[in-house]
Amino acid sequence: MTIFTSLHLALRFMFPSKPEAAFSDNSFANKSPAKKNVFAAMICVSLSLVPLIVVMVFSDSMIKGMTERIIELSTFHLQSIQYKAQPNTTENINQLKNLANKIDEVDGVEGTFIERTGMALAAGKKERSGATIRAVETTLFDENESFRNLFEVKDGVLAFESEKSTIIGSALAEKTGLAVGDTLRLITMRTLPNGKTVPKTASFTVCGIISSGYQELDALWVFVPLESGFEFLSSNVSRMLIGIKTNDAFSKNLYEIQEQCQEIADSGFGVYNWKELNYSTYETFNTTKMMLLFIMFLIVLVASVNVSSALIMLTMEKRKEIAILKAIGASPSKLQLAFVMTGFLTGLGGVILGVPLGILCAIKSNEIIRFIEKTVNIFAHIGYTVSHIGNDSYIDNFVSINLLNPEFYLANIPITVPFVEVFAISAITLLLSTVVSLVPAYKATGEKPLESLRKI
Repeated sequence: MTIFTSLHLALRFMFPSKPEAAFSDNSFANKSPAKKNVFAAMICVSLSLVPLIVVMVFSDSMIKGMTERIIELSTFHLQSIQYKAQPNTTENINQLKNLANKIDEVDGVEGTFIERTGMALAAGKKERSGATIRAVETTLFDENESFRNLFEVKDGVLAFESEKSTIIGSALAEKTGLAVGDTLRLITMRTLPNGKTVPKTASFTVCGIISSGYQELDALWVFVPLESGFEFLSSNVSRMLIGIKTNDAFSKNLYEIQEQCQEIADSGFGVYNWKELNYSTYETFNTTKMMLLFIMFLIVLVASVNVSSALIMLTMEKRKEIAILKAIGASPSKLQLAFVMTGFLTGLGGVILGVPLGILCAIKSNEIIRFIEKTVNIFAHIGYTVSHIGNDSYIDNFVSINLLNPEFYLANIPITVPFVEVFAISAITLLLSTVVSLVPAYKATGEKPLESLRKI
């Protein structure tokens, strides 16, 4: 009995022949309970793969989109941070520009951008809110491709119109009630020579409202011209830095570029990569993803157990065929291999059905979420309206339900399918289906042929 014979027998177990075929009677026809159990196990495997793949693709795309915005728009790939600012603004800017020009010559560096950043209180028409002031060069929005591509202009323009103009995030604009043309007042602190701390204010005209699609960032950012930021932000509440953009933030060469930039910078600067600057955030993202995948993997594990249960039923139903095959000289190992192959084929069928369906659902996840939100909000609005009949003042107070709170998640997920991880999940599923079939396969050939025939 060869391996091909075992494979043929496994196919016969899954697809029984007509009753008139060899080793068959009516109980082993196509409508046998064991066959139904095997195909039910196959469906269970496929259905368990769908949420696993959707969660993997969705979380991976979500994390990738959020990380991309943090890296490209916030911390850059590398940062050369100045430990102590020069007292003279012009000298400080010239020092940063000279260092930026030297870093530009490093192989792998695509651009450098001088910035001064600090915290302030932003006051608008409605209320006040904490904000991160980013004093940047006027050419940043033109020269940095990521700023052009990842920022969506909601209103106004993506450029400074004057030294007293500002570009703010859409979430901050909504919270403070500001629109293009309005005046934004910024309040920060400065320390006097005698050691006293007093407030310092400045007014800017809003010339643009932008959105990165990530409200956690949009709710903080206030961009102002570099020179205005140097005048407004004092050194004790801000820091000076050079944002460094490389050809690939995830390249292994990033650490080499970091070392070269550190060698160029003097002792008054420290060069850090984006992983060091966002360590806690990045680790939180990865931990959340791993926990979600672990939970989904448990579903696949349970589905694989169903394969084992189905094979146990199959061995009980095929006891007569097994006994006859052993009586005519079939080796137990090849019979065991036939059942193992049956488990493998069951898992393979589940993978063939589940993986494409999971990928399709993942690709359409944005549309699926919007459809579910619309459906839920329709019924929720109807229920809210019915519960407030006779009290019209409350009808307009209905708040829409969001499955993914835009304050913490991306408004639109840029879906990308990690095919390497999909292949790994498929391989693990096939391995599990094969492993769980070992016990039924061993038990199927454990009895002697005569004992099996007596029990039939």
